Amino acid sequence: MATQTIEQFFTGKTLEIPAYQRDYAWTTSNIDDLFEDIEEAMELGGGHYLGTFILSQTGKMAPVRVVDGQQRLTTLTMLLDALVDAVDELPIKEHYRSTYITHPVYGPKFTVLGSNKSFFSALLNDEMPEPDSDGQQRLLVAYQWIRQRIRAIKVHQGQEAIKSWLLSISHLEVLEFTEANEGKAIRMFQSVNDRGVPLAKMDIVKSLLIYYSNRFLDGELDSMIADKFGEAFRSFSKLKKLAAEPGYQIRLINRDPFREDDVLRYHYFAFNGEQHDVESGADYNATSETVLESFLKPALKAMRGDKERLARFISDYVSDLEVFFKGLLGLAEGGRTNRGLYLLLVVQDLSATLYPLIIRLFTSKMLEVQVPSYLNYSMLELIELADLRVFKLQGTNPQADMAALMRAFSHLTTEEIAERLINFCQRFMPSAKFESRLAGEEMFRNPGLARVLLESESAARVAVGLPQLDIGDLVEISTAGLTIEHILPQEPSFGVRLYGFRTEDAYLEHIHLLGNLAPLEKRINSACNNCSAENKMRDQKLYRSSQFRLIQGGAAKNASANPAFSKDAILARSIEIAKFSVKKWPLTEADLAE
Repeated sequence: MATQTIEQFFTGKTLEIPAYQRDYAWTTSNIDDLFEDIEEAMELGGGHYLGTFILSQTGKMAPVRVVDGQQRLTTLTMLLDALVDAVDELPIKEHYRSTYITHPVYGPKFTVLGSNKSFFSALLNDEMPEPDSDGQQRLLVAYQWIRQRIRAIKVHQGQEAIKSWLLSISHLEVLEFTEANEGKAIRMFQSVNDRGVPLAKMDIVKSLLIYYSNRFLDGELDSMIADKFGEAFRSFSKLKKLAAEPGYQIRLINRDPFREDDVLRYHYFAFNGEQHDVESGADYNATSETVLESFLKPALKAMRGDKERLARFISDYVSDLEVFFKGLLGLAEGGRTNRGLYLLLVVQDLSATLYPLIIRLFTSKMLEVQVPSYLNYSMLELIELADLRVFKLQGTNPQADMAALMRAFSHLTTEEIAERLINFCQRFMPSAKFESRLAGEEMFRNPGLARVLLESESAARVAVGLPQLDIGDLVEISTAGLTIEHILPQEPSFGVRLYGFRTEDAYLEHIHLLGNLAPLEKRINSACNNCSAENKMRDQKLYRSSQFRLIQGGAAKNASANPAFSKDAILARSIEIAKFSVKKWPLTEADLAE
Protein backbone atom coordinates (compact mmCIF):
# COMPACT_ATOMS: atom_id res chain seq x y z
CA MET A 1 0.00 0.00 0.00
CA ALA A 2 1.51 3.31 -1.06
CA THR A 3 0.61 6.83 -2.16
CA GLN A 4 2.25 7.83 -5.42
CA THR A 5 1.83 10.08 -8.41
CA ILE A 6 0.06 8.95 -11.57
CA GLU A 7 3.40 8.91 -13.39
CA GLN A 8 4.89 6.63 -10.74
CA PHE A 9 1.77 4.48 -10.81
CA PHE A 10 2.03 3.87 -14.58
CA THR A 11 5.81 3.37 -14.60
CA GLY A 12 6.85 -0.26 -14.97
CA LYS A 13 3.30 -1.59 -15.23
CA THR A 14 1.25 -3.17 -17.98
CA LEU A 15 -2.33 -2.64 -16.78
CA GLU A 16 -5.29 -4.82 -17.74
CA ILE A 17 -9.01 -4.54 -17.09
CA PRO A 18 -10.21 -8.14 -16.49
CA ALA A 19 -13.10 -9.41 -18.58
CA TYR A 20 -15.29 -9.83 -15.49
CA GLN A 21 -15.37 -6.08 -14.87
CA ARG A 22 -18.53 -4.19 -15.70
CA ASP A 23 -18.76 -2.11 -18.86
CA TYR A 24 -17.59 1.46 -18.96
CA ALA A 25 -20.18 3.52 -17.07
CA TRP A 26 -19.00 7.14 -16.95
CA THR A 27 -21.02 9.93 -18.52
CA THR A 28 -19.84 13.33 -19.72
CA SER A 29 -20.80 14.71 -16.28
CA ASN A 30 -18.34 12.34 -14.60
CA ILE A 31 -15.69 13.41 -17.10
CA ASP A 32 -16.41 17.08 -16.38
CA ASP A 33 -15.87 16.37 -12.67
CA LEU A 34 -12.46 14.88 -13.46
CA PHE A 35 -11.56 17.94 -15.54
CA GLU A 36 -12.55 20.18 -12.61
CA ASP A 37 -10.29 18.19 -10.27
CA ILE A 38 -7.35 18.61 -12.62
CA GLU A 39 -8.05 22.32 -13.07
CA GLU A 40 -8.21 22.73 -9.28
CA ALA A 41 -4.86 20.96 -8.92
CA MET A 42 -3.36 23.28 -11.54
CA GLU A 43 -4.68 26.37 -9.74
CA LEU A 44 -3.35 25.23 -6.35
CA GLY A 45 -0.02 24.21 -7.84
CA GLY A 46 0.09 20.87 -6.08
CA GLY A 47 -1.04 17.27 -6.29
CA HIS A 48 -4.66 16.25 -6.00
CA TYR A 49 -5.77 12.92 -4.50
CA LEU A 50 -7.54 10.97 -7.25
CA GLY A 51 -8.55 7.93 -5.23
CA THR A 52 -7.69 4.31 -4.58
CA PHE A 53 -6.75 1.58 -7.04
CA ILE A 54 -6.94 -2.09 -6.09
CA LEU A 55 -4.67 -4.26 -8.22
CA SER A 56 -3.70 -7.90 -8.55
CA GLN A 57 -0.35 -9.14 -9.86
CA THR A 58 0.66 -12.78 -9.61
CA GLY A 59 4.35 -12.28 -10.45
CA LYS A 60 6.93 -9.60 -11.04
CA MET A 61 6.68 -9.77 -14.83
CA ALA A 62 2.95 -10.54 -14.96
CA PRO A 63 0.39 -7.99 -16.15
CA VAL A 64 -1.25 -5.93 -13.42
CA ARG A 65 -5.00 -6.58 -13.30
CA VAL A 66 -7.21 -3.69 -12.20
CA VAL A 67 -9.74 -5.00 -9.70
CA ASP A 68 -11.08 -1.57 -8.72
CA GLY A 69 -10.52 1.77 -10.43
CA GLN A 70 -11.21 0.78 -14.01
CA GLN A 71 -13.58 3.68 -14.69
CA ARG A 72 -10.98 6.30 -13.71
CA LEU A 73 -8.10 4.53 -15.45
CA THR A 74 -10.05 4.05 -18.66
CA THR A 75 -11.01 7.73 -18.66
CA LEU A 76 -7.48 8.86 -17.77
CA THR A 77 -6.05 6.79 -20.61
CA MET A 78 -8.42 8.40 -23.12
CA LEU A 79 -7.62 11.84 -21.69
CA LEU A 80 -3.86 11.27 -21.77
CA ASP A 81 -4.09 9.90 -25.31
CA ALA A 82 -5.93 13.05 -26.42
CA LEU A 83 -3.39 15.31 -24.71
CA VAL A 84 -0.41 13.43 -26.18
CA ASP A 85 -1.93 13.73 -29.65
CA ALA A 86 -2.34 17.48 -29.07
CA VAL A 87 1.36 18.03 -28.23
CA ASP A 88 3.42 19.39 -31.12
CA GLU A 89 6.95 18.82 -29.74
CA LEU A 90 8.03 15.30 -30.69
CA PRO A 91 10.32 14.55 -27.67
CA ILE A 92 7.55 15.50 -25.23
CA LYS A 93 4.98 13.54 -27.24
CA GLU A 94 7.19 10.42 -27.25
CA HIS A 95 7.93 10.69 -23.52
CA TYR A 96 4.31 10.84 -22.46
CA ARG A 97 3.16 8.29 -25.03
CA SER A 98 5.71 5.71 -23.83
CA THR A 99 4.83 6.48 -20.19
CA TYR A 100 1.04 6.25 -20.46
CA ILE A 101 -0.10 4.83 -23.80
CA THR A 102 2.33 2.46 -25.54
CA HIS A 103 5.75 1.33 -24.30
CA PRO A 104 8.22 0.90 -27.20
CA VAL A 105 9.16 -2.60 -25.95
CA TYR A 106 6.23 -3.94 -23.93
CA GLY A 107 3.37 -2.50 -25.98
CA PRO A 108 0.09 -1.01 -24.68
CA LYS A 109 0.29 0.29 -21.13
CA PHE A 110 -3.44 -0.17 -20.57
CA THR A 111 -5.62 -2.86 -22.10
CA VAL A 112 -9.33 -3.60 -21.79
CA LEU A 113 -9.82 -7.36 -21.98
CA GLY A 114 -12.91 -9.23 -23.15
CA SER A 115 -15.39 -8.03 -25.74
CA ASN A 116 -14.30 -4.37 -25.52
CA LYS A 117 -10.60 -4.99 -26.18
CA SER A 118 -10.55 -4.37 -29.93
CA PHE A 119 -13.08 -1.53 -29.66
CA PHE A 120 -11.02 0.39 -27.11
CA SER A 121 -7.83 -0.17 -29.08
CA ALA A 122 -9.53 1.11 -32.25
CA LEU A 123 -10.73 4.20 -30.36
CA LEU A 124 -7.20 5.11 -29.28
CA ASN A 125 -6.02 4.58 -32.86
CA ASP A 126 -8.65 7.05 -34.13
CA GLU A 127 -10.37 4.35 -36.20
CA MET A 128 -13.87 5.40 -35.01
CA PRO A 129 -15.30 1.89 -34.53
CA GLU A 130 -19.05 1.22 -34.45
CA PRO A 131 -20.29 0.37 -30.92
CA ASP A 132 -22.39 -2.77 -30.42
CA SER A 133 -23.19 -2.42 -26.71
CA ASP A 134 -24.17 0.33 -24.27
CA GLY A 135 -20.71 0.19 -22.69
CA GLN A 136 -19.04 0.73 -26.05
CA GLN A 137 -21.45 3.55 -26.85
CA ARG A 138 -20.49 5.25 -23.57
CA LEU A 139 -16.80 4.76 -24.41
CA LEU A 140 -17.33 6.42 -27.78
CA VAL A 141 -19.27 9.35 -26.29
CA ALA A 142 -16.62 9.81 -23.59
CA TYR A 143 -13.78 9.64 -26.12
CA GLN A 144 -15.42 12.22 -28.38
CA TRP A 145 -16.24 14.54 -25.47
CA ILE A 146 -12.68 14.38 -24.14
CA ARG A 147 -11.31 15.13 -27.60
CA GLN A 148 -13.62 18.13 -27.94
CA ARG A 149 -12.56 19.54 -24.58
CA ILE A 150 -8.84 19.08 -25.31
CA ARG A 151 -9.27 20.60 -28.76
CA ALA A 152 -10.88 23.66 -27.12
CA ILE A 153 -7.95 23.98 -24.69
CA LYS A 154 -5.43 23.77 -27.54
CA VAL A 155 -7.26 26.31 -29.70
CA HIS A 156 -7.91 28.88 -26.96
CA GLN A 157 -4.92 28.39 -24.64
CA GLY A 158 -2.19 26.95 -26.84
CA GLN A 159 0.62 24.42 -26.46
CA GLU A 160 1.74 25.58 -23.03
CA ALA A 161 -1.68 24.74 -21.62
CA ILE A 162 -1.56 21.23 -23.11
CA LYS A 163 1.86 20.64 -21.54
CA SER A 164 0.62 22.03 -18.21
CA TRP A 165 -2.29 19.59 -18.27
CA LEU A 166 0.04 16.65 -18.91
CA LEU A 167 2.32 17.74 -16.08
CA SER A 168 -0.57 18.25 -13.66
CA ILE A 169 -2.08 14.84 -14.43
CA SER A 170 1.35 13.26 -13.89
CA HIS A 171 1.38 14.79 -10.39
CA LEU A 172 -2.09 13.60 -9.38
CA GLU A 173 -1.85 11.29 -6.36
CA VAL A 174 -3.36 7.84 -5.94
CA LEU A 175 -3.34 5.15 -3.28
CA GLU A 176 -2.43 1.70 -4.58
CA PHE A 177 -3.27 -1.68 -3.05
CA THR A 178 -1.62 -4.63 -4.78
CA GLU A 179 -2.54 -8.21 -3.88
CA ALA A 180 -0.98 -11.28 -5.48
CA ASN A 181 -4.16 -13.32 -4.96
CA GLU A 182 -6.87 -11.91 -7.21
CA GLY A 183 -9.59 -13.42 -5.06
CA LYS A 184 -8.38 -11.44 -2.05
CA ALA A 185 -8.14 -8.32 -4.18
CA ILE A 186 -11.74 -8.81 -5.30
CA ARG A 187 -12.80 -9.26 -1.69
CA MET A 188 -11.17 -5.92 -0.89
CA PHE A 189 -12.94 -4.39 -3.89
CA GLN A 190 -16.36 -5.17 -2.42
CA SER A 191 -15.88 -2.49 0.24
CA VAL A 192 -14.45 0.12 -2.15
CA ASN A 193 -16.50 2.10 -4.65
CA ASP A 194 -15.56 3.67 -7.95
CA ARG A 195 -15.95 7.41 -7.73
CA GLY A 196 -19.13 8.82 -9.22
CA VAL A 197 -20.81 5.57 -10.32
CA PRO A 198 -22.22 3.46 -7.45
CA LEU A 199 -21.70 -0.27 -7.69
CA ALA A 200 -24.75 -2.29 -8.59
CA LYS A 201 -25.49 -5.47 -6.68
CA MET A 202 -24.88 -7.39 -9.92
CA ASP A 203 -21.28 -6.15 -9.91
CA ILE A 204 -20.82 -7.15 -6.28
CA VAL A 205 -22.43 -10.57 -6.88
CA LYS A 206 -20.08 -11.19 -9.79
CA SER A 207 -17.06 -10.23 -7.69
CA LEU A 208 -18.26 -12.33 -4.76
CA LEU A 209 -18.66 -15.42 -6.94
CA ILE A 210 -15.22 -14.92 -8.51
CA TYR A 211 -13.77 -14.54 -5.03
CA TYR A 212 -15.23 -17.88 -3.94
CA SER A 213 -14.04 -19.52 -7.14
CA ASN A 214 -10.57 -18.06 -6.67
CA ARG A 215 -10.30 -18.69 -2.95
CA PHE A 216 -11.92 -22.11 -2.61
CA LEU A 217 -11.90 -23.61 -6.13
CA ASP A 218 -8.40 -22.58 -7.28
CA GLY A 219 -9.95 -20.19 -9.79
CA GLU A 220 -11.44 -22.95 -11.93
CA LEU A 221 -14.71 -21.06 -12.51
CA ASP A 222 -13.27 -17.54 -12.86
CA SER A 223 -13.49 -17.42 -16.65
CA MET A 224 -16.92 -19.03 -16.76
CA ILE A 225 -18.31 -16.51 -14.27
CA ALA A 226 -16.75 -13.58 -16.14
CA ASP A 227 -18.03 -14.78 -19.51
CA LYS A 228 -21.58 -15.47 -18.38
CA PHE A 229 -21.91 -12.22 -16.45
CA GLY A 230 -20.59 -10.45 -19.52
CA GLU A 231 -23.33 -12.10 -21.60
CA ALA A 232 -25.92 -11.12 -18.99
CA PHE A 233 -24.79 -7.48 -19.07
CA ARG A 234 -24.82 -7.44 -22.87
CA SER A 235 -28.31 -8.96 -22.93
CA PHE A 236 -29.50 -6.25 -20.57
CA SER A 237 -28.01 -3.51 -22.75
CA LYS A 238 -29.86 -4.88 -25.78
CA LEU A 239 -33.04 -5.22 -23.70
CA LYS A 240 -32.99 -1.57 -22.65
CA LYS A 241 -32.60 -0.48 -26.28
CA LEU A 242 -35.49 -2.66 -27.44
CA ALA A 243 -37.75 -1.51 -24.60
CA ALA A 244 -37.13 2.14 -25.51
CA GLU A 245 -37.98 1.91 -29.22
CA PRO A 246 -41.01 4.01 -30.24
CA GLY A 247 -44.02 1.79 -30.75
CA TYR A 248 -42.43 -1.03 -28.74
CA GLN A 249 -41.85 0.68 -25.42
CA ILE A 250 -42.16 -1.61 -22.41
CA ARG A 251 -42.85 0.91 -19.67
CA LEU A 252 -41.53 -1.16 -16.77
CA ILE A 253 -38.20 -1.87 -18.48
CA ASN A 254 -37.90 1.53 -20.14
CA ARG A 255 -37.95 3.35 -16.81
CA ASP A 256 -34.48 4.71 -15.99
CA PRO A 257 -34.42 3.10 -12.50
CA PHE A 258 -34.93 -0.38 -14.02
CA ARG A 259 -31.46 -1.91 -13.94
CA GLU A 260 -29.70 -5.28 -13.93
CA ASP A 261 -30.39 -5.54 -10.19
CA ASP A 262 -34.11 -5.85 -10.92
CA VAL A 263 -33.50 -8.89 -13.11
CA LEU A 264 -31.18 -10.29 -10.42
CA ARG A 265 -34.11 -10.00 -8.00
CA TYR A 266 -36.56 -11.64 -10.43
CA HIS A 267 -34.10 -14.52 -10.81
CA TYR A 268 -34.02 -14.97 -7.04
CA PHE A 269 -37.69 -15.94 -7.18
CA ALA A 270 -37.24 -18.23 -10.20
CA PHE A 271 -34.01 -20.03 -9.25
CA ASN A 272 -34.43 -23.61 -8.03
CA GLY A 273 -32.32 -23.56 -4.88
CA GLU A 274 -33.79 -26.81 -3.61
CA GLN A 275 -31.41 -28.89 -5.75
CA HIS A 276 -28.55 -27.31 -3.80
CA ASP A 277 -30.28 -27.48 -0.42
CA VAL A 278 -30.67 -23.69 -0.23
CA GLU A 279 -33.89 -21.70 -0.12
CA SER A 280 -34.39 -19.18 -2.92
CA GLY A 281 -37.40 -16.89 -3.17
CA ALA A 282 -38.34 -17.23 0.49
CA ASP A 283 -38.73 -13.49 1.04
CA TYR A 284 -41.46 -12.19 -1.28
CA ASN A 285 -40.44 -8.61 -0.42
CA ALA A 286 -36.86 -9.29 -1.45
CA THR A 287 -34.66 -6.57 -2.90
CA SER A 288 -31.36 -7.03 -4.71
CA GLU A 289 -29.74 -6.39 -1.31
CA THR A 290 -31.69 -9.37 0.04
CA VAL A 291 -30.41 -11.56 -2.79
CA LEU A 292 -26.83 -10.68 -1.90
CA GLU A 293 -26.94 -10.57 1.89
CA SER A 294 -29.65 -13.07 2.82
CA PHE A 295 -29.34 -15.61 0.02
CA LEU A 296 -26.00 -15.71 -1.79
CA LYS A 297 -23.58 -14.86 1.00
CA PRO A 298 -25.03 -17.38 3.50
CA ALA A 299 -25.31 -20.06 0.80
CA LEU A 300 -21.72 -19.65 -0.36
CA LYS A 301 -20.40 -19.52 3.18
CA ALA A 302 -22.20 -22.76 4.05
CA MET A 303 -20.70 -24.55 1.03
CA ARG A 304 -17.10 -23.38 1.17
CA GLY A 305 -16.00 -26.52 3.00
CA ASP A 306 -17.40 -28.77 0.26
CA LYS A 307 -15.51 -28.00 -2.94
CA GLU A 308 -17.67 -30.14 -5.21
CA ARG A 309 -20.94 -28.77 -3.86
CA LEU A 310 -19.69 -25.19 -4.06
CA ALA A 311 -18.55 -25.62 -7.67
CA ARG A 312 -21.86 -27.16 -8.66
CA PHE A 313 -23.87 -24.37 -7.02
CA ILE A 314 -21.83 -21.54 -8.53
CA SER A 315 -21.88 -23.14 -11.97
CA ASP A 316 -25.64 -23.75 -11.89
CA TYR A 317 -26.47 -20.35 -10.44
CA VAL A 318 -24.34 -18.36 -12.87
CA SER A 319 -25.46 -20.39 -15.90
CA ASP A 320 -29.11 -20.02 -14.96
CA LEU A 321 -28.70 -16.30 -14.33
CA GLU A 322 -27.29 -15.86 -17.84
CA VAL A 323 -30.17 -17.88 -19.31
CA PHE A 324 -32.61 -15.76 -17.31
CA PHE A 325 -31.23 -12.47 -18.67
CA LYS A 326 -31.32 -13.87 -22.19
CA GLY A 327 -34.87 -15.07 -21.56
CA LEU A 328 -36.07 -11.57 -20.72
CA LEU A 329 -34.34 -10.27 -23.84
CA GLY A 330 -36.03 -13.05 -25.83
CA LEU A 331 -39.44 -11.96 -24.56
CA ALA A 332 -38.82 -8.38 -25.67
CA GLU A 333 -37.66 -9.63 -29.06
CA GLY A 334 -40.71 -11.90 -29.27
CA GLY A 335 -42.96 -8.87 -28.91
CA ARG A 336 -41.90 -7.90 -32.44
CA THR A 337 -43.71 -10.87 -33.97
CA ASN A 338 -45.99 -12.33 -31.30
CA ARG A 339 -49.22 -10.33 -30.94
CA GLY A 340 -50.01 -11.79 -27.53
CA LEU A 341 -46.59 -10.86 -26.18
CA TYR A 342 -46.82 -7.37 -27.64
CA LEU A 343 -50.21 -6.76 -26.04
CA LEU A 344 -49.06 -8.14 -22.69
CA LEU A 345 -45.72 -6.33 -22.43
CA VAL A 346 -46.36 -3.09 -24.32
CA VAL A 347 -50.10 -2.40 -24.06
CA GLN A 348 -50.98 -4.13 -20.81
CA ASP A 349 -47.62 -3.34 -19.14
CA LEU A 350 -47.26 -6.66 -17.33
CA SER A 351 -46.90 -6.38 -13.56
CA ALA A 352 -43.34 -6.72 -12.23
CA THR A 353 -44.50 -9.46 -9.86
CA LEU A 354 -45.30 -11.72 -12.83
CA TYR A 355 -41.95 -11.32 -14.59
CA PRO A 356 -40.20 -14.20 -12.77
CA LEU A 357 -42.99 -16.53 -13.91
CA ILE A 358 -43.14 -15.43 -17.55
CA ILE A 359 -39.34 -15.49 -17.92
CA ARG A 360 -39.09 -18.97 -16.40
CA LEU A 361 -41.91 -20.26 -18.61
CA PHE A 362 -40.14 -18.77 -21.64
CA THR A 363 -36.74 -20.27 -20.79
CA SER A 364 -38.43 -23.62 -20.10
CA LYS A 365 -40.16 -23.47 -23.52
CA MET A 366 -43.55 -23.67 -21.81
CA LEU A 367 -44.99 -20.26 -22.63
CA GLU A 368 -46.96 -21.36 -25.70
CA VAL A 369 -48.00 -24.73 -24.24
CA GLN A 370 -51.80 -25.03 -24.19
CA VAL A 371 -53.80 -26.63 -21.39
CA PRO A 372 -56.93 -28.38 -22.77
CA SER A 373 -58.47 -28.86 -19.33
CA TYR A 374 -58.47 -25.10 -18.78
CA LEU A 375 -60.25 -23.73 -21.86
CA ASN A 376 -57.21 -24.59 -23.97
CA TYR A 377 -55.45 -21.52 -22.61
CA SER A 378 -51.75 -21.18 -23.34
CA MET A 379 -49.50 -20.30 -20.41
CA LEU A 380 -48.99 -16.87 -21.97
CA GLU A 381 -52.75 -16.30 -22.04
CA LEU A 382 -53.07 -17.41 -18.42
CA ILE A 383 -50.48 -14.84 -17.35
CA GLU A 384 -52.41 -12.23 -19.35
CA LEU A 385 -55.60 -13.34 -17.59
CA ALA A 386 -54.09 -13.12 -14.10
CA ASP A 387 -52.44 -9.78 -14.77
CA LEU A 388 -55.55 -8.16 -16.22
CA ARG A 389 -58.07 -9.47 -13.72
CA VAL A 390 -56.05 -9.29 -10.50
CA PHE A 391 -53.16 -6.87 -10.89
CA LYS A 392 -54.91 -4.38 -13.18
CA LEU A 393 -58.69 -4.47 -12.61
CA GLN A 394 -58.57 -5.51 -8.95
CA GLY A 395 -55.55 -3.27 -8.37
CA THR A 396 -53.85 -5.62 -5.94
CA ASN A 397 -50.36 -7.14 -5.92
CA PRO A 398 -50.38 -10.58 -4.26
CA GLN A 399 -46.59 -11.03 -4.12
CA ALA A 400 -46.74 -13.84 -1.59
CA ASP A 401 -48.94 -15.97 -3.87
CA MET A 402 -46.62 -15.54 -6.86
CA ALA A 403 -43.52 -16.21 -4.74
CA ALA A 404 -45.13 -19.43 -3.50
CA LEU A 405 -45.91 -20.47 -7.08
CA MET A 406 -42.30 -19.86 -8.12
CA ARG A 407 -40.92 -21.87 -5.18
CA ALA A 408 -43.05 -24.83 -6.28
CA PHE A 409 -42.46 -24.29 -10.01
CA SER A 410 -39.92 -27.07 -10.58
CA HIS A 411 -42.38 -29.66 -9.22
CA LEU A 412 -45.43 -28.51 -11.17
CA THR A 413 -46.80 -29.63 -14.53
CA THR A 414 -48.27 -27.07 -16.92
CA GLU A 415 -51.73 -28.23 -15.88
CA GLU A 416 -50.93 -27.65 -12.21
CA ILE A 417 -49.53 -24.18 -12.96
CA ALA A 418 -52.70 -23.42 -14.94
CA GLU A 419 -54.85 -24.63 -12.06
CA ARG A 420 -53.05 -22.34 -9.64
CA LEU A 421 -53.43 -19.33 -11.92
CA ILE A 422 -57.14 -19.97 -12.50
CA ASN A 423 -57.72 -20.43 -8.74
CA PHE A 424 -55.72 -17.26 -8.14
CA CYS A 425 -58.10 -15.35 -10.42
CA GLN A 426 -61.17 -16.99 -8.87
CA ARG A 427 -60.03 -15.88 -5.42
CA PHE A 428 -59.16 -12.28 -6.21
CA MET A 429 -61.35 -11.46 -9.23
CA PRO A 430 -64.09 -13.99 -10.06
CA SER A 431 -66.10 -13.36 -13.21
CA ALA A 432 -69.13 -11.83 -11.48
CA LYS A 433 -66.89 -9.31 -9.75
CA PHE A 434 -64.91 -8.76 -12.97
CA GLU A 435 -68.09 -7.94 -14.91
CA SER A 436 -69.53 -5.81 -12.13
CA ARG A 437 -66.37 -3.75 -11.79
CA LEU A 438 -66.11 -3.13 -15.52
CA ALA A 439 -69.79 -2.23 -15.82
CA GLY A 440 -70.27 -0.09 -12.75
CA GLU A 441 -67.01 1.44 -11.51
CA GLU A 442 -64.81 4.25 -12.79
CA MET A 443 -62.29 2.88 -15.26
CA PHE A 444 -60.61 6.00 -16.64
CA ARG A 445 -57.37 5.63 -14.67
CA ASN A 446 -57.35 1.86 -14.44
CA PRO A 447 -54.10 0.40 -15.90
CA GLY A 448 -56.07 -2.34 -17.66
CA LEU A 449 -58.29 0.07 -19.60
CA ALA A 450 -56.17 0.34 -22.76
CA ARG A 451 -56.07 -3.45 -23.14
CA VAL A 452 -59.85 -3.80 -22.70
CA LEU A 453 -60.60 -1.04 -25.21
CA LEU A 454 -58.13 -2.28 -27.83
CA GLU A 455 -59.57 -5.80 -27.65
CA SER A 456 -63.04 -4.27 -28.01
CA GLU A 457 -61.74 -2.37 -31.03
CA SER A 458 -60.43 -5.60 -32.58
CA ALA A 459 -63.81 -7.25 -32.04
CA ALA A 460 -65.57 -4.26 -33.64
CA ARG A 461 -63.35 -4.60 -36.70
CA VAL A 462 -63.98 -8.32 -37.02
CA ALA A 463 -67.74 -7.67 -36.72
CA VAL A 464 -67.69 -5.62 -39.95
CA GLY A 465 -65.46 -8.05 -41.84
CA LEU A 466 -62.12 -6.36 -41.17
CA PRO A 467 -59.08 -8.13 -39.70
CA GLN A 468 -58.32 -7.59 -36.03
CA LEU A 469 -55.58 -5.20 -35.01
CA ASP A 470 -52.25 -6.81 -35.86
CA ILE A 471 -48.84 -5.87 -34.47
CA GLY A 472 -48.28 -3.34 -37.24
CA ASP A 473 -51.56 -1.60 -36.37
CA LEU A 474 -50.75 -1.65 -32.67
CA VAL A 475 -47.26 -0.24 -33.23
CA GLU A 476 -48.72 2.53 -35.39
CA ILE A 477 -51.29 3.35 -32.70
CA SER A 478 -48.66 3.35 -29.97
CA THR A 479 -46.24 5.50 -31.98
CA ALA A 480 -48.89 8.05 -32.92
CA GLY A 481 -50.06 8.23 -29.33
CA LEU A 482 -53.14 6.40 -28.04
CA THR A 483 -55.40 8.50 -25.85
CA ILE A 484 -58.60 7.72 -23.99
CA GLU A 485 -61.55 9.80 -25.15
CA HIS A 486 -64.52 10.81 -23.01
CA ILE A 487 -67.52 10.71 -25.37
CA LEU A 488 -69.44 13.02 -23.06
CA PRO A 489 -66.74 15.55 -22.10
CA GLN A 490 -65.25 15.87 -18.63
CA GLU A 491 -66.16 19.56 -18.45
CA PRO A 492 -69.62 20.09 -19.99
CA SER A 493 -70.37 23.43 -21.58
CA PHE A 494 -74.06 22.55 -21.90
CA GLY A 495 -77.03 21.63 -19.75
CA VAL A 496 -76.76 18.03 -18.52
CA ARG A 497 -80.50 17.30 -18.13
CA LEU A 498 -80.86 16.78 -21.89
CA TYR A 499 -78.47 13.83 -21.53
CA GLY A 500 -80.44 12.12 -18.77
CA PHE A 501 -78.65 13.50 -15.70
CA ARG A 502 -80.64 15.25 -12.98
CA THR A 503 -77.66 17.18 -11.67
CA GLU A 504 -74.13 18.03 -12.68
CA ASP A 505 -72.87 15.85 -9.81
CA ALA A 506 -74.71 12.88 -11.33
CA TYR A 507 -73.07 13.71 -14.67
CA LEU A 508 -69.62 13.73 -13.08
CA GLU A 509 -70.32 10.38 -11.42
CA HIS A 510 -70.79 8.75 -14.84
CA ILE A 511 -68.19 10.28 -17.14
CA HIS A 512 -65.36 7.93 -16.10
CA LEU A 513 -67.43 4.77 -16.57
CA LEU A 514 -66.24 2.33 -19.23
CA GLY A 515 -69.21 3.08 -21.49
CA ASN A 516 -68.15 6.71 -21.85
CA LEU A 517 -64.56 5.86 -22.81
CA ALA A 518 -63.06 4.96 -26.17
CA PRO A 519 -59.64 4.84 -27.85
CA LEU A 520 -58.90 7.86 -30.03
CA GLU A 521 -55.96 9.29 -31.93
CA LYS A 522 -54.14 11.97 -29.97
CA ARG A 523 -54.58 14.65 -32.64
CA ILE A 524 -58.36 14.12 -32.82
CA ASN A 525 -58.72 14.01 -29.05
CA SER A 526 -56.98 17.38 -28.80
CA ALA A 527 -59.30 18.82 -31.45
CA CYS A 528 -62.40 17.49 -29.67
CA ASN A 529 -61.57 19.41 -26.50
CA ASN A 530 -64.89 19.78 -24.62
CA CYS A 531 -67.18 19.63 -27.64
CA SER A 532 -70.61 18.10 -27.23
CA ALA A 533 -71.14 14.51 -28.36
CA GLU A 534 -73.26 15.83 -31.25
CA ASN A 535 -70.43 17.98 -32.60
CA LYS A 536 -67.88 15.19 -32.21
CA MET A 537 -70.03 12.72 -34.13
CA ARG A 538 -71.12 15.06 -36.93
CA ASP A 539 -67.93 17.03 -37.59
CA GLN A 540 -66.04 15.47 -40.51
CA LYS A 541 -62.69 16.27 -38.85
CA LEU A 542 -63.50 14.65 -35.51
CA TYR A 543 -64.96 11.16 -34.87
CA ARG A 544 -65.69 10.54 -38.55
CA SER A 545 -61.97 10.92 -39.40
CA SER A 546 -60.85 8.37 -36.78
CA GLN A 547 -59.46 4.99 -37.77
CA PHE A 548 -61.02 3.36 -34.70
CA ARG A 549 -64.16 1.34 -35.46
CA LEU A 550 -65.46 1.91 -31.92
CA ILE A 551 -65.46 5.64 -32.63
CA GLN A 552 -66.68 5.43 -36.24
CA GLY A 553 -69.39 2.94 -35.34
CA GLY A 554 -70.66 5.15 -32.55
CA ALA A 555 -70.71 8.17 -34.86
CA ALA A 556 -72.63 6.24 -37.53
CA LYS A 557 -75.11 4.82 -35.04
CA ASN A 558 -75.89 8.17 -33.45
CA ALA A 559 -75.52 10.48 -36.46
CA SER A 560 -79.19 11.53 -36.37
CA ALA A 561 -79.89 11.00 -32.67
CA ASN A 562 -80.57 13.88 -30.31
CA PRO A 563 -78.97 13.65 -27.90
CA ALA A 564 -76.22 11.74 -29.67
CA PHE A 565 -75.14 10.11 -26.41
CA SER A 566 -76.66 9.92 -22.93
CA LYS A 567 -76.58 8.43 -19.46
CA ASP A 568 -78.52 5.39 -20.66
CA ALA A 569 -76.07 4.92 -23.54
CA ILE A 570 -73.13 5.02 -21.12
CA LEU A 571 -74.69 2.38 -18.87
CA ALA A 572 -75.70 0.14 -21.79
CA ARG A 573 -72.27 0.39 -23.41
CA SER A 574 -70.53 -0.30 -20.07
CA ILE A 575 -72.53 -3.51 -19.67
CA GLU A 576 -71.87 -4.49 -23.28
CA ILE A 577 -68.08 -4.13 -22.99
CA ALA A 578 -68.09 -5.80 -19.56
CA LYS A 579 -69.90 -8.87 -20.93
CA PHE A 580 -67.55 -8.95 -23.91
CA SER A 581 -64.57 -8.87 -21.52
CA VAL A 582 -65.84 -11.82 -19.47
CA LYS A 583 -66.05 -13.87 -22.68
CA LYS A 584 -62.69 -12.62 -23.87
CA TRP A 585 -60.99 -13.53 -20.58
CA PRO A 586 -63.15 -16.37 -19.16
CA LEU A 587 -62.36 -18.57 -16.17
CA THR A 588 -64.85 -21.36 -16.88
CA GLU A 589 -67.06 -22.72 -19.65
CA ALA A 590 -70.00 -20.93 -18.01
CA ASP A 591 -68.37 -17.57 -18.79
CA LEU A 592 -68.58 -18.39 -22.49
CA ALA A 593 -72.32 -19.12 -22.41
CA GLU A 594 -74.71 -16.57 -23.90
